[in-house]
Amino acid sequence: MSLELRVVGMGNILFRDEGVGVYAAHALRRCFHFEPEIVIEDGGLAGFNIMHMIFDPASVIVLDALSTDAPAGTIFRLDSSILSDLGPSMQPTAHEVDPVHVFKLAAGLGQPIDMVLIGIVPQDASDFRLGLTSELSGAFGGFVKTAAEEIRSKGFSVTQIKEIIIDEIVESLAVAPR
Repeated sequence: MSLELRVVGMGNILFRDEGVGVYAAHALRRCFHFEPEIVIEDGGLAGFNIMHMIFDPASVIVLDALSTDAPAGTIFRLDSSILSDLGPSMQPTAHEVDPVHVFKLAAGLGQPIDMVLIGIVPQDASDFRLGLTSELSGAFGGFVKTAAEEIRSKGFSVTQIKEIIIDEIVESLAVAPR
C-alpha cells in the first residue's frame, strides 16, 4: 500500500467562509503531526496550478466550501465514486478551476485520481471580509478533525499537538504571505 498523500485546502480567504479550506490546511499544518509526513498545500486560488497538486500523489484530500441546500456548517465527505456523479447541480465557488472538474478531467484522460473531498457548507461566501462567520467558526474544529480522521484512514499516524484556534490562523494569514 502506497502512503503518498497530498492534502489541498481550496478557497478564497477574501470572501469569508469561501476560505475555509485554506484555513483548514493551515490548521492541519500547525496543529497536527503526521507520520509519515504528508504534503499539505494551500490551494487558495491556484487556478490551473492545482493540477500539479492533484495529479502527482497516489491519493489526494481536498478541503473546501461546498455550496448545497444543507445548513451552514454541515460537513460532507465525498469520495471518488460520488465525485464522478456530481454535475451541473453543484453551485459555483470563487475558484478559477474547481477540484471536481480537475478530478473529472483526469478520469477523462485515463488518469483517475483517488480523491476525497471534505466539504463544509458556508454561511456567507460572498462578503468581502477575512475570517469565518460564527456558524463556520463553531464548526471549524470538527471540519479540521474530519480531515485528520480521513488522513488516519489512509494509514497515517495522526497526533494533535496544538489546539485549533481559527482566529490565530486567520490573523496569521492576514499579515503573512501564504
